[in-house]
This record gives sequence, C-alpha cells and structure tokens, in this order.
Amino acid sequence: MTLSLARLTLATFVTEPASPSEAGVAQWQAGTPVGRFTLLTPLAQGGMAEIWLARQSGLRGFEKLVVIKRMVSKLAADPEYVEMFLTEARLAAGLSHANVVQIYELGEDDDGQPYIVMEYLDGEDLGVVRRTGQKLGKPLPDAYAVKLISLAAEGLYYAHTRVGHDGKPLHIVHRDISPQNLIATMDGGLKVVDFGIAKLTTAETHSGKLKGKIAYMSPEQARGEELDARADVFALGVVLFELLTRTRLVPRMNDLQLLEFMAGELPFDDPRARREDLTVDLEAIILRALARKKEQRFQSARELQDALEAWLVSQQLPVTANDLRDWFRDVFARRIHERRQLIETATHADLTPASAQNLARLARQGADTSSRSRSRTEDPKRPSKALTFAVIGMALLVGAIGVGVWRHQAPQPLVQQAVAAEPVKVAAVTPPPKPIPPVLVIDTVPTGATLFIGGTERGVAPLTIEDLGIGTFTIEARLDGHVSAQREVTLERDGDRVHLELALSPEPPRPAVSAKRKNAVAALGKLSLKTTPWTTVFFGKKKLGDTPLLNVPMPAGKQVLRLVTSDAREQSIEVEIRANETTVKKLKL
Repeated sequence: MTLSLARLTLATFVTEPASPSEAGVAQWQAGTPVGRFTLLTPLAQGGMAEIWLARQSGLRGFEKLVVIKRMVSKLAADPEYVEMFLTEARLAAGLSHANVVQIYELGEDDDGQPYIVMEYLDGEDLGVVRRTGQKLGKPLPDAYAVKLISLAAEGLYYAHTRVGHDGKPLHIVHRDISPQNLIATMDGGLKVVDFGIAKLTTAETHSGKLKGKIAYMSPEQARGEELDARADVFALGVVLFELLTRTRLVPRMNDLQLLEFMAGELPFDDPRARREDLTVDLEAIILRALARKKEQRFQSARELQDALEAWLVSQQLPVTANDLRDWFRDVFARRIHERRQLIETATHADLTPASAQNLARLARQGADTSSRSRSRTEDPKRPSKALTFAVIGMALLVGAIGVGVWRHQAPQPLVQQAVAAEPVKVAAVTPPPKPIPPVLVIDTVPTGATLFIGGTERGVAPLTIEDLGIGTFTIEARLDGHVSAQREVTLERDGDRVHLELALSPEPPRPAVSAKRKNAVAALGKLSLKTTPWTTVFFGKKKLGDTPLLNVPMPAGKQVLRLVTSDAREQSIEVEIRANETTVKKLKL
C-alpha cells in the first residue's frame, strides 16, 4: 500500500460515521451459562466485542477465572471481521508460552455469535505502568523496564519462530506491539496480548487498510510494505524508549502527519537528549532497535533480548519476578485491593446495582488512564473515537479485545446494562468481602539478614509478610559481622502495603595487631629443657616452670633464659629456638 493510499484510508476513517447496531440477539446476563463457563460480570462493551469475566467450575470446589469475548452481532455478517476474530483465536491458541496470553477455546453461543475464552490476567499495561509510576513519584526503575521488554522480546521470538503442523515456519508478525498490548502482571510477569491483526505468510493481507498504532509502526509498516519480525523489534524499541525516557518518542500530531513522519527519514531523538543520566550502552541498544532501515536493527527479537540481558549483567542489576512483583504491588496497591473486592463480590454474590456501580467506577478509572497517549489507524468505516475499555484488570484484557483493528465505539454504560438486564436477582443480604490484611515488605542493607518480629524469627530478608494484621510491631534484623538493627513499624489499615528497609552497620574492627607482633606470633618454636640439678626457668619476667620443661612454646630466634637453683643460685643461658621445631637442651650445672 502506498503512502498516498494510506492517507486516503485515514481521511475516510475520520469522516465516515459509525453504522447503527443491529437488534435481535439476546443480551448476555450475569449467571448465564456459556458452554462450560458461567458469566459473572460484564467488563467492557465495544464496537466489535463485549467482554465478560466468567468462571469455570469443577469437582470438589475447582474454580478458574477466565475472560470471554463475544463478537457483536452487527459484525457477524462481515467476513473480514469474522476472519480477524477467528484469526486471533487460531493464532493465539497455537501459542503456549509464559509471555504470551493463553487462549483456551473458541465457540458459538445459542445465537451463533462466536466467542473466545482466554486467560484472565491480573495486571496493567505498560502505558499505565509508566504513567502511574510517574504520577506517584515512583518511576519504573530502568532495570525493571529493561527486564519487562526482555520478557516481551522472549514471547515475541517464540511467536516469530513458530512452525506449522507441516514443520514449515509460520512467520507470525504481531504488527500491533504497543504499551497497551504488553501487560505487566502483578506476579512479576509480562504477557504479549492481542494477536487479532497478526499476519502469517499463509494469510492474505487486505489491501488498502493500514492496521496498527501509528506511533509504534516501523517505517516499512507505515509505508505499507511487506513486514517481518523486525517490525515488532522496532515497536519494542519505541516502547523501551518511552519507558526509559518517560516521554513519547514522537510529539503529538494528527494521524496523517504522524504517518508521514514514521514513514519518512527524519532521525528520532537520542534517548540521552531526553534523559541525560541514561547509560551510553543502553542508549545504543534503543537506537539500534529504532533504526529506520530494518537491516540495521536487531535481526530478531532474540537478539534484542540478549542485548538487554547482557546490559543487566554488565550493570550488576539482576531483576527477578519477585522484584517486579514488589514494585507493582507497591504502586498499584489500591487497584489490587479494589479488584480483589470486586472479584470477591462477583464470584460469591449476585450482581446488584450497587456492585455494578462500583465496577463501573473502577472501569472508568482504568479507562481514563489506559486510553491516553494512544494513536492508531482504524478501518475506514470506524468512528474516530478509540474504545476505552472498562476492564477489571484495566489494560490486562486489552489483548482480549484486539485494539487497533476493530471498529470501536465509546463504552456503553455498564450500570445501565447491569440494572436493565432482566432478570437480575438482587440478593437480600450480600455479605461484604473479607478485608485484605496489610502487607509488610522488609529488606535489609546488606540483604540476607535474619528477621525477627516481636522476638520471633520469621525468615531472611527480603521478606514479604501478609499475616500480621493491624498494629505496631518491633522488627529486628541480625546478620553475622554486623550490629543488629531494630525498628518499630505500624500497620494502620487493611489493604495497606508498607515497605521497611533496615540498614545494618558492620561491627567495629578489632584492635589492629602490629606487624612485629604478627611476625612474633607467626614465628614460634618449642623448648624442651632438662637441668641437673633441677632449676626454676624464667624468660624475662615470665616464669616458665621447673625443669624438666617439655614442649614449652617460645618465640623463634636467640633467647636468654634465667635459671635459679633450689639454693638461690642464678645462671643465664642462651638458646636458639628454631621456628616450628622443638629445641632440646640438657645442661649440667
């Protein structure tokens, strides 16, 4: 597709109105069974799909939370959108990797509407992660940003190198990598989501339709050229640039201007021009990923991952899932608490108007933060307003919706849906969700100290404790070679997350031993002495004992001994003590 055709596509997209919705398809309601799953609560309503939180139940109390996405009826007659919907299911269902969202099954409801069942993710997209950290004055540490992009590169390399049943490479290209499609999970992981517009070599490309978010498009994608895995590498470079510089790669402009800029030859700003304290090595990695000529980029996502991991090693900054988890739980403590309460309500009680309002409130908060800084191209028939997803995990379910390719509408009010849907049973008494106890995270400098709370040993730092409850506690840290440290900490409210760091000072050094004394101590010998008659032996003012002496330690070298007989006669003798040997002397006085 030529750039001029792309301009025409965008211009049409901006001016053409949305088509009205079609009627005749039954609305889903809380409690409705869908295959092996039970709908719990609506999460989002968009122009292409509606999103629901659902539960799978089994024997002996088995439960699993999932997300179900159903295609809206007005698009079910459009073969292109049905194919995109099914492509996402087919592609992602064939991917099984820790850093790729998992698809469980594809089905049809009683009205013949296709739906996808997928993994529920408790997390936030990287755009929300960046903005929330900055807003709270706790920006994402550089090493954490590097680790998250390394995990994304690992997941993408897995997808890029997948082969079909015939053993031939599928050459999957995601084509829509952006912060909204990279979900940081609260357990310290990362998931690549939304393969709705991913392309295989075996799939046809619909001509004249540019798909993806413009601000993250590689130059060749913006020009409508054939793509390979290096286009996704470029997009990861843009995300990394924005996480580390905490600014957008390109200034805000309209879609046509942005498309021309991404497709052009003008250089991008150097990362260190935005943040002077970035290391030169890290800047070099970003600039290579952002090379306008794909031949000059990392040639695979694996190469990018290796470079990022090598940087972490060079900086002696190992980052574990626990490190990421602790940072996420600190920054997003309130959201985590609210999500848990909502899920508790949805899974153990009927959806009431009050709980629906609470869900809608959280959804609006998530939409406000996750919908910013998004620039994309859309189908010519789509309205220009992007879908602001009302998702319980915020952008954690953006992958379930396929952003960037579907015709989006403003979200429908969830409160109206929940209240108007019939029949929605209102429980007479809805038990309040159990309060979430406060969490105390303790670390020590240096790390590895044994921690005691109220005199009871609890483990080794770093340590996360979730069973203390509300109150004031005495924390003590002990470490060999260091003076123990002690501090009181107060946990005031349920759901709070408190971080405590104890610094332990090294024990004061022992008095230094002079070099002369060291040499003297190191150079020792032994003396065995027999005299006739017997004598009392003195070395200086020190009495060594009465003869015979056996293996008495003595400093090496020539030493003078004073011998005193029983009748008080004295005599001095000189003996040479050999180091590490026993000197034997027999004297007749």
